[in-house]
Amino acid sequence: MKIFTIATLLLLLTLSFAATAEKSALEQLFEQQQYNAFLQQAHQQAAENNADSLFLLGKAYHLGRGVTQDNATASQYYEQARALGSARASHNLGSMALDNGSKTQAIPLLEEALARGLKLPTLYNLGRAHSPADPSSRFYLAKAIAAAQGAGSYFGQAFELQPDNLYLDNASREYLRAYLMAMQSVGSERERLDLPQLRQQAIKWLELGMAADDGTAWTNYGALLLNENDYSGAKAAFLQGAKRQVAIANYHLGSMEERGLGAEADKVQALAYYEKAALAGMEQAKAPAYELLKSQLEYEDDLTKLEQGIARFNALKQQDQYVPISLDSVINRLAWGTFLAQQRQQTISLPTAAKTQLSLQACGLGYNQLHGSTYNIGENSHWRMAAYLTLADKIALPLEGRVDEHGCASLTIAMTDQLYRLLQQGAVFGLRFPNYTLPLALSQQENILQLTLMPVETPLPVN
Repeated sequence: MKIFTIATLLLLLTLSFAATAEKSALEQLFEQQQYNAFLQQAHQQAAENNADSLFLLGKAYHLGRGVTQDNATASQYYEQARALGSARASHNLGSMALDNGSKTQAIPLLEEALARGLKLPTLYNLGRAHSPADPSSRFYLAKAIAAAQGAGSYFGQAFELQPDNLYLDNASREYLRAYLMAMQSVGSERERLDLPQLRQQAIKWLELGMAADDGTAWTNYGALLLNENDYSGAKAAFLQGAKRQVAIANYHLGSMEERGLGAEADKVQALAYYEKAALAGMEQAKAPAYELLKSQLEYEDDLTKLEQGIARFNALKQQDQYVPISLDSVINRLAWGTFLAQQRQQTISLPTAAKTQLSLQACGLGYNQLHGSTYNIGENSHWRMAAYLTLADKIALPLEGRVDEHGCASLTIAMTDQLYRLLQQGAVFGLRFPNYTLPLALSQQENILQLTLMPVETPLPVN
């Protein structure tokens, strides 16, 4: 298990191919996509051991420009160019090794490119190559800390040559990782580490980024403060990152709100932050967004909020190939609530209560009958009656019985004041069984109000 998660999930762009200040005529043909002329001249010059031509042929096969993409052939041309002293060939061979996960092979090649004078993007890729994996233990961290510092140094040198936020973000990220790893270290190893110096190193680069209005720097500064339990400072920094459209800043704001770090937990606000992060494409934010959204909607009684919540869920779902939870219970809740609202608008004219009887004749509940087989009900099943006004209003009624041998639930009683008031309010009556409640249709025959089963496709009560 990892001992911490560094809050800097950056999209690291691989700058694999270097550019020269002055391009040869052959390279101009390549960049202008005049591949027939390029290939003819490149092969002619390569036969004369021209390093630049051999490098460009390697690049053509590496990228699949004018030829079928083939890394093996690309590597052969790069090796020939490298043997003739091409810094760019050394770099691209190192970059290919790095992209294939072989740092031990990549580093000597990249160092060779740097020694031959190619500083960018070699320094950047050396930073990538030296960046350590997150440790899985709190012990023996010195090597990983030194590697993170080394990676930060390479990124920092790249930034000094070319003030690009990509280099700046990576420099601050690695120095921050070194500090956070040091914070997690224990025992005598921790005592040997200069925590204040490591912190100051991270702060220096983070402040450069914040001064440049860089959202990633603000977010990483928030991560530093969060790990130091400075919750108010961390939240302020994350808000700055979120303002600058950094998805993970919203994720951390959501996490802080959900966990109640620095203030009382606010799951509504946590969901809003998680949603912003998820809609921006951050995978880690999707699961908590789904879970919080579902938990907030499962007992929601406001139909408008249910509709809006389902729309929010679907917006998240559009970006996700695998949705970890189902919102079927919420969708059914909305369907039942909408059905109740419609029924209340269709109340019938009631006769005087004193002269009215209520008759229940709900048939089709036998094992081999439609409602019985659909809902796993049968003869002798026990039922109770309930009345429903809204999602929040369920009234248990003192009426019960069992399904008879004909598959019917039957009952005839004189109208009571309670039943009459519920009917006046447009209540829907239902038969409650252990696993389902089946809604009943109301009709009038002179002074008898009759209750029968609604079709099986009718929405069912959710409580």
